[in-house]
Amino acid sequence: MNRKLITIFAISTVLLISAVAGWSQMLARVHGKVIGTDGAPMAGLTVQFVNSETGQKSDLKTDNKGEFASIAIPPGKYMVNFVQDGKIFHPSYKDIPVRLSEQGNEFAFDFQKEVQEAQKSPKNVQQAKERLQETAKVNTLNQKLKDAKVAEDAGKWTDAIQIIDDALALDSTRDVIWAVMGDAELGAGGAATSKEEGAPHFLKAIDAYKKALELLDKAIAAAPPTGDKKVLGDMKISEGKYHNNLGQAYAKSGSSTEALNEYTSAAQQDVPNAHMYFFNAGATLTNMATRETNGANKEKEISQANEAFDKAIAAKPDYAEAYYQKGINLTSKATIDKSGKMVPAPGTVEAFNKYLELEPEGKHAEEAKGLIEGFGETVQTSYKKAKATTPSKSK
Repeated sequence: MNRKLITIFAISTVLLISAVAGWSQMLARVHGKVIGTDGAPMAGLTVQFVNSETGQKSDLKTDNKGEFASIAIPPGKYMVNFVQDGKIFHPSYKDIPVRLSEQGNEFAFDFQKEVQEAQKSPKNVQQAKERLQETAKVNTLNQKLKDAKVAEDAGKWTDAIQIIDDALALDSTRDVIWAVMGDAELGAGGAATSKEEGAPHFLKAIDAYKKALELLDKAIAAAPPTGDKKVLGDMKISEGKYHNNLGQAYAKSGSSTEALNEYTSAAQQDVPNAHMYFFNAGATLTNMATRETNGANKEKEISQANEAFDKAIAAKPDYAEAYYQKGINLTSKATIDKSGKMVPAPGTVEAFNKYLELEPEGKHAEEAKGLIEGFGETVQTSYKKAKATTPSKSK
């Protein structure tokens, strides 16, 4: 081989070896151990070093002794995560330095020691005391809500209202307590023996439901976009129910327009139960039509009611009650032909037949069958007349 070429090869080899040696000197060694809150080594845990400048990640797995090690971590500042089952389960450590050192960098992550030291902190002692107080208050409130439910179920509305008053004196920042107060006032109004006696309860129910919605709306607005979707979904369902109950209170107090607005809001917030809210809207409009003395307004409200019942049916195609109520409303639009025969409005008989198809022995089955036959039409379903109950003979 040419001496010149040998010399060049030797120089390049030295340069290559020098470069490799220089690169190895730029990487640091790390090792350490992770102890769990129970004092036992955490095996199978991923200790993740994330470079604060570059974002480069180095995942190190702990062995059966909870120990981890690496000989190839670039020096710098790191955030250290602890990953188990694909999730970070412990607060991360920030600005952890990794330095070039012959001894390497040793880390001891002792979660049990952290907990013990944190418990000694005056701040944490106060926080623990506050948590205990909050837990005691929540337990008291839950018991009062249970007691109120028992009173409501027994029809003891005055007792229920007093119990919820006591709960609100403890904490008036929770939407559910105001909602239960609305329920109690609504029930008290419904049980009143006169319009004058019931009216104040309905007004108080309206105020209570409004307060519940105000507090719940604030909670929804404050919820982080990346928060628990189930929790947010449950809040939306509660919001729908509050709107519906507020609509009921408005309807009972004679404020039909406000009631309809609340039913619509309920259907928008609580989609799975939209059929119930649309049905309530239809029932409210039907009641409005019943009280209406102007023929044109009456007809308009009946049409609007049936539009609401159609929405209820669209949301729940097997909603038998909506078909029946729609059919009842349509009977008011029947006409008389030249021969004196009553002619049902389009859709009337179909609505009753659909009801009978869904509930052949339902509570309106006899009426639906009678109305169909009254129009000279035929029952097109497997409707069967309910059997009469035979009284038992006395011995």
